[in-house]
Parts: sequence; C-alpha cells; structure tokens
Amino acid sequence: MSNRNLLLVLVALFVLVALAGNVAAQPVTIAVDLGHGESNKYLKYIMGNITYVQWKVINGTITPDVLKGVDILLLGQPTVAFSPDEIQAIKNWLFSGNKVLYVGGDSDYGPGQKTVLQLNDLLAGIGTKLRLEHGAVYSDNPNMTAKAYYRMLAFVEPDNVPGLFTNIIKQGITRPIIMHGPGCVIWQDAQGKYHDPVKETFPGLIRIVWAHKAYIGDNTPPLPYVYDPMTYGKGTGDHDFVMYAAEYFSDVNSLVVVAGESLYGDYEPAWSSYYYGVQLDGPLFVQNLVKWWIKLLTTGPIERKVVDLSNTVSSLTSTVNQVSSQVSSQGGLIQKMQGDLQTVKSDVNTLKASVDALTGTVNLLTVLVIVEAILIIALIALLFLKKPKAASK
Repeated sequence: MSNRNLLLVLVALFVLVALAGNVAAQPVTIAVDLGHGESNKYLKYIMGNITYVQWKVINGTITPDVLKGVDILLLGQPTVAFSPDEIQAIKNWLFSGNKVLYVGGDSDYGPGQKTVLQLNDLLAGIGTKLRLEHGAVYSDNPNMTAKAYYRMLAFVEPDNVPGLFTNIIKQGITRPIIMHGPGCVIWQDAQGKYHDPVKETFPGLIRIVWAHKAYIGDNTPPLPYVYDPMTYGKGTGDHDFVMYAAEYFSDVNSLVVVAGESLYGDYEPAWSSYYYGVQLDGPLFVQNLVKWWIKLLTTGPIERKVVDLSNTVSSLTSTVNQVSSQVSSQGGLIQKMQGDLQTVKSDVNTLKASVDALTGTVNLLTVLVIVEAILIIALIALLFLKKPKAASK
C-alpha cells in the first residue's frame, strides 16, 4: 500500500473514531410493547435498573411513526395477533438497519399455543428463519428445574461469534435463569422445512440459552414441527434444546432475538432472581442482553465501516497495480507494433522493387512479342513473294 493510501486510511479511521464517540454519546431508545395483550410484570424493575437508555411504552397499534427513533423493540409474549400493516411496519423498521427486535414466546400449553402460532406468523412475515416450536420443554431432573417439571432452569451458554461481542451475554453469570412453562426455538428454511438448531445451524444463527436433560411435551394440536414426542418426549432420554436464539443480518447490522418465554410479562419472567428456593442470574442476564444489543448498535456500524473502508482501499490498490501493469504491457505492445510496422515498411519497399523489376520484364517481353510478330509477318510476305507465277498461254 502506498504512503498516500495509508494516509487516507488513517484519516478515515480518525473520522470514524470521532463518529463512534458521537454515536455512543446518543442514548439508545428501547420500546416495550404492551398493546397486544402483554403483561407488564417486572417491567418496572427492568426499566428502573437499566437507566442508561431511553424507554418508550407502546400501548396501541405499531406504526412507522410509533417506531420512529426506536432502536430496540421488545415484544414480550403478546396474546393478540399483529395486523399485516403492523408486521410490515416492524419489517421495514428492522431492515432500515441498526435495529434489535426481541420476541418472547410461550409453550403450547393452554392459551400459549395461540401465541406460538401468532408469533410464527410475525416471524415469517418479517423475514427471519427463527420460529417457535409448537410444544413445551420439561424436565424430571431436579437439578434442571425449580421444584416442578415445568419450571425450567435454562443456562446462558451463547455461541462464540467473533466480531459480534457475544461474550458480553455471559459476563458474570454463574447461575441459571428461570423459564416458566417454556417453549423452545427452531428454524425454518426457504423451502419451508423445519430444522433442529441443536444439530443444524445456518449463517447468522446465534444460540444463546439452553435447556439440558429435558424432553418435549405436546399439549395441544398441532404436533411439534421438529421434536417428535415419540423421539424427544417423556421417557425417551435426556435432550438439549435451544431456548433463546438470534439471527444476525450482517448487511444491515440488525438482530432478531426469539425466546421460548419472556424477559417481562409472563408467569415468571426471566428477570427473576429467586424462584422456589433457586438463586438465579435473571437480572444480570437481562442487563447483559441489553448491553450486548447496545454494543452491536453503536460499535458494530463503526467497525463495519472500518472494514469496508479497508476493503475499498485494498481493492483500489489492486486496481491501480493492475492498471499500471496493463500500461506497462501496452508499452511493450506498442514497441512491438512499431517494430512490426518497420518490417512491413521494408517488405513493402522490397515488393515495390520487385514490382518495378517485374514491370521492366513485362515491357521487355512486350517488345520481344512485337518483334516476333513483325518477323512472322515478314516471313509470310517473303514466302508470298517467292511463290511461282503461272505459265502464260
């Protein structure tokens, strides 16, 4: 890289660092939806402890105007379906870039199955692969529950994704979180086939929270999409399930997080710090999630711009080198063409001399042909003159 290109990169980096300071200085706005039947349980504790953001509560229809200025949108176990216009508004907002959407789901127990179906419609409508399984996650292992098979202890074990700061999620956490009567997360490909995220992943998938030594419960129709109760149900052994997962859209630096229960508003939200004698790291987990989201939204765009700038400079340097090589190559070609031109000129001169010589030869032949013709005529005349005369009578 030339000194000039290096100087340009350094100047650009300086500008981006300055911009990063400005971005970080602007508080992130988190909107919490309470307009679709969600409960506000533990919400005041969450908002009261996370004071480094701006909070906004949505009590009505979600529209583009409502989402204006919102960076993070929380949908905590809604029981009322989103309209097509609301889904489109959320999708447009999400893919405008630098956004986080959190969707807290439920199991298929009781009214939860309606929530599962409605949220899967939302998830499909906004374009994420993530889905909620139509089932419930239970365990008979006392070390995996809070004194009841449906009070699941879930473990914060995020995938290590370089560049996406997933280590923030786990910081300081040594205990599980509670997920009361939860569902789990699966994913669906473009052909409509459902997949088990424990065994199959896709680019952009981040698995965050897990259940261990568990099984699938099937409470209401339809049957689970992935986890057949005959294989994963009670008495089939100990199984792992993904309880929180995210899909990262790198082109717009946006994130969708889906969970089988909610941070706020469900029977016993993830914020819980103690439940049926079990110490939990719920408050720290929720705070870590928010810190992770803020890190993605503020630092992610700057680092991506630096990478893009570096790639652009590298591409330009390669192009300049290629053009320089082509110019050098063209110079050699021009010299070769000049040599060829001299050769052709020499050949033309030789050809001209040959033509001139041929012209002289043709002229000589023409004279000889004429002389030969004259001699033939003279010979004929001589023969005619020597012809004997007829005798006179």
